[in-house]
Amino acid sequence: MKQITCSNLLLFSVFAIFFPLHRLDAQKVSEKDKNKVMTEGLALYTLILANWTSNDLYYENEFNTNIVKGYLSYRDKDTLKTIFWRQMDTTSTEYKTKTYKKAGDTVAAEQSHKALELRWVIKTVRYMNMSVSKKNSSIADEEERVPTQQEKMLIDYREKVYKEIEKDTSFFKLYSGTKLRAVPIDAGKEMKVFVYSSLMKEGIVPIGGDYLLVYDKKENALVSKEDLHKDCIFISSRYNGKAADVSKATIHRHKTGTSPLITPTDIATLLLYKGQLEWEEHHVISDKYTSIYSLIDRKLDIMLTKDFEALRAKKAAKDNEAKKYNPH
Repeated sequence: MKQITCSNLLLFSVFAIFFPLHRLDAQKVSEKDKNKVMTEGLALYTLILANWTSNDLYYENEFNTNIVKGYLSYRDKDTLKTIFWRQMDTTSTEYKTKTYKKAGDTVAAEQSHKALELRWVIKTVRYMNMSVSKKNSSIADEEERVPTQQEKMLIDYREKVYKEIEKDTSFFKLYSGTKLRAVPIDAGKEMKVFVYSSLMKEGIVPIGGDYLLVYDKKENALVSKEDLHKDCIFISSRYNGKAADVSKATIHRHKTGTSPLITPTDIATLLLYKGQLEWEEHHVISDKYTSIYSLIDRKLDIMLTKDFEALRAKKAAKDNEAKKYNPH
């Protein structure tokens, strides 16, 4: 896959129902619309945080990393679970033994090999009350097991997306220094899989390089896939404005044809990197709307971009006037 260099962004002072944000046509965004994107963003953030935390725990406990085929997190009632699984080698003695044991004889074994589950869950990490932290984690002391039906479904869709990424390299862009990570979320009749660009570089927050794939679960078919930002930007975790600024914020713009509002991936990314940030607010500007997201209280305000730009112009004029009387 061809790598694309991310553009830089200048700093400025200044589980739920899912829906296509680009179809919003109302002059004002309702509280319902705001709550939808916020809830979806928080759900995505929680799943990715569980993935990251569980992966750290797996390494810290010195479990066998060589056999891990993949891992994912999902909600099970009031518990968040992360499973790690391995893939059975079909040429191995283990596979042949399990096949014959399942079938009972040689002839039946030849006919039943397709029914044998090749993926086995090797570790399960649990977080009670959906609270993700190492302190609140528990690692199940259990034997290897076959995935549950829910787990099989999530693994299947995760694998579908990675195959789609490999197949459609003109659509999925791999930006320099990043890796694409797939996060499936069960949305009732649909399965939604978010793909985000993961960047392991201290002091840098990646925004964009993200995608959403929607599958019809009944038909087991891909319904749509969307490039959410059509770009990738790197934002510094440092704040380059004045220490006295009342609002320490950064900003990025959504291109025409992308979401008019802040995206769930934007919210998830901001929350994931919150601990590194010297700024506490982020603005997302589209042609029609400007989303203002506060990291302190996780509050989202949305206003018309024309009104937002008018306020910025008024503030700039006020600042310039102040400089005339106080040049130092």
